[in-house]
Formats: sequence, structure tokens, C-alpha cells
Amino acid sequence: MPINKIPGVYYDEDVTYELTGEGSKIPVIIGATGNTYDEENNPTYKIDGTQIRKYSGWDEVNVATNATNPGIGVWTENTTNQLSNFLKEFFEEAKLQANDDIGVPHIYVIDVGDGKTKQSWLNAIDLAKSKLDATIEAYIGCDTITGYTIKDFITGVSTKLKECTVELDLRTGFTTKGYSNPSSVTDADLIALTGSSTGNQESRIGIMEPLLAGKTFARICVTPANTEPGFFEYRSVEPGTFKDRTRAQMLALQNAGIIFNRDEHINGNVYPKINLCVSSAFASNPRPADAMFHARFNADDLLREVFEACYSQIKANESATNIAYLQTRINKIVNDRVSSEEMIQYDEKTGKGTKLIATPSDANPYSIIISGQMQPQKCTVAIEVTATLVI
Repeated sequence: MPINKIPGVYYDEDVTYELTGEGSKIPVIIGATGNTYDEENNPTYKIDGTQIRKYSGWDEVNVATNATNPGIGVWTENTTNQLSNFLKEFFEEAKLQANDDIGVPHIYVIDVGDGKTKQSWLNAIDLAKSKLDATIEAYIGCDTITGYTIKDFITGVSTKLKECTVELDLRTGFTTKGYSNPSSVTDADLIALTGSSTGNQESRIGIMEPLLAGKTFARICVTPANTEPGFFEYRSVEPGTFKDRTRAQMLALQNAGIIFNRDEHINGNVYPKINLCVSSAFASNPRPADAMFHARFNADDLLREVFEACYSQIKANESATNIAYLQTRINKIVNDRVSSEEMIQYDEKTGKGTKLIATPSDANPYSIIISGQMQPQKCTVAIEVTATLVI
């Protein structure tokens, strides 16, 4: 067979591959497009954050906004449509390349027009919560809202996410600054978003560097809940793409709770990866236990399964038999997570590990309290080696 390519790494631009797989996170992506409301020709397409659309692939997104096949606009080089750019990057990275790859079966998209109207964003943030199969959100272009800083936006979004947890809707949100022009944003600009004076140090909020943020978000979505997203190499990024930084510069970003990408050089091989998927809470002192999304995703995934087990007890009698049965189900869920090395086993002596107990509430005769603690397995961030050279 003739060889028709010189040695090198080649990139396939086709992004129409069907997105399937298990273990992915379903996203709601809210973003600025620059689209306008056409009441006469296309009155069914809203750009005020009040309409959510479901897409299964890039070919559905990359079409004009019309009544018969409403995409978000046709992508072109140097487009000003931030949402289109972001989704193109997203689908490039989410594209399946191997049999065991995880894909995203569908996504939800909300158009907020030019992204400058605060009310459109508020509408979209509320509407996103209507999709209960979605567990992760992205906000693209929120740094251009008139009279509303990105810091204000992050604070507002974080409040909404906390409110959702009360109703057992466990979500995380991701955003970036300067996505329309990544070269205009410095590391200092990103670090300033999580400074001690901002209050934006939240374990459910992630701030990504703008360069290829769509691919970063996709990489997070297609990583299992029990794995650090930075463990896997990017599927669609060639070495040499990301910004070169010194170790001091990378450490400054990491400690500020910023998600950035880098080429990891190991014995002559280069692996483009997320540095660490840290939340903005990573900038806190002291750092909370869920400052890394690896822990937050893992804990949330366990809680969802526990919540499902608890649902069978709703409206049932609070008999000793039923309570014991519920506790047995919860114990099995926890033990399964321990066996699969996702959670740490509870140790009676140290009081550390994962343990959840179901008890009737003393304050409310109609309530059952699930109390305890969760301790996800950590990922290895550094391996320290001490070696002695013997002559």
C-alpha cells in the first residue's frame, strides 16, 4: 500500500459524527450569537433567553435560524457568533474516535442574542433548570452584559446553583472571559475573577481560559464523574496549540482556581491536556474538600443515586422495617462506590471515609434525614521522588 502522507499528526475537520455513549454529562449551553428576532419571517425563534432547543449534532446546529430547521446560524471563518464558535469546538472534541469513547447524546442550547441584555441571561439561567437530565451548564459571552460585570454574573449564577441543590438538582456551571478574542485576555485578567475581594470562590463554578474553551467544556462533559478531566488527552487538539507558560505562571493560574490547558511533556512525548479541573473555590484559603471538580462530580453522582433510592420511601410508612430497608439500599450504594474505588471506606477509628445514615426526623414527623459524610478518592496531582546517586 502506498504511503501518501509525510510523517506528522493529522486532524480531521469533519464534525458530523453521531454523539453516543454512556457516562457523559448532559449540558445546557447559553450563549451570545448576535442573532436578531425576526417577527415577520421567523417568529418562532427567540433570542431573549426564553427558548431552549435540543440538538444531537453539529449538522443540526450549523444551519440558519429558520422555522423549519432552526439552527443558530451557519459557521464561517472569523464569525462573530460566539455560541457557534463554542459549539463547533465542542462537537470537534466530543466526536467519538474509539469504541470505548464517551460521547454526549444531546445538548441543550439557549440563544441570548447579542448577549448584552441582562434580562435575557436571567431568563436563560432559569429556563436551563427545566431540563432535569442536564447537570452542567456553560455561559458564553456573559462578559459583555450591559451594566453587569462578569463578577456579578458569576455571583448570581452561583446563587442559582445553590438554590437548585435544595431541590436535589445538582449542577455545575462553567464560563470564561474574552471568548470572542482570546488573545486580548491575560492570565492576570482571569486570576482577578477569583481574587479574595470578589467572593467568586465557589465549588460549583468553573472558570476556563478562553482559548478553545468549547473543547475544554466538551472534555469535561465526556469525562466520567469519577475521573479527573485532566487525566485524558484531548481528542482534537494537536501538540503546540496551547499557550506556553512558565511553571510559575501555571501555578499562579492553578492556585487561583482557573482551568487552563497545557502540553504535558513526558520522555519525548507530548500530551495536550487540561492542567487540572479546579473550581473557583480552589483559590480559597483554606480550600474546601470539593475545590476540584473531580471530587464534586463524584460526590454529586453518589448523591443522585442515593436520592433515587430515597424516592421509594416517599409516602411510605416510616416503619422500622422500611427504614431498615432504605438504610440497606443506601449502604449497598456506598459499598459499591467503595468497591469500585470511587469513594473511601469509612473508618470507625478515624471517623474518615464515606458513611450515610437514614433516620426519622425529630423535628418533622413526616421527614427522614440522610446524614453523614462523603470522601471521594483523590486523584494523584504530584509524585515526589527522592533518589540518591551512588558512585
